[in-house]
Amino acid sequence: MKEKSILHVPLLSPGWKKLAFVFFPLPVMLVIGMAITRMDITPDDSAQIIYGFWAIGFGLLNLSREKDEDEMIKSFRLQAFQTGSYWLIWGLGALMLINYLRFDRITSEIFTAYLVLFLLNAYIYAAFKYQIYMATKD
Repeated sequence: MKEKSILHVPLLSPGWKKLAFVFFPLPVMLVIGMAITRMDITPDDSAQIIYGFWAIGFGLLNLSREKDEDEMIKSFRLQAFQTGSYWLIWGLGALMLINYLRFDRITSEIFTAYLVLFLLNAYIYAAFKYQIYMATKD
């Protein structure tokens, strides 16, 4: 595959991880600040702000290179994306079933792109870190 291919995803330098970790506490402080200033914000809007920021944070972590990016890490990264997609499918199915049993309908306001991107990126990150942990444990 050529490096200029649309299928080539360049990884970010490891320094981007520091910025990624800023995206986790920032939306919580933002929502608290909005609540203190009495802005008209609904709980659903608060959740979407948090999901969106966390999705960006996990996305940056997933696209940041490791210090030693070798073939094993590349293989782990690919497997993590596959595993994260698998977990997302089953996780959304479980949420739909719970929503149906609780509210007698499958759709809900909670099923947004922010939630799905947050879950996908969190699952990918968890699968990647788990694989690295299992490889270094031995």
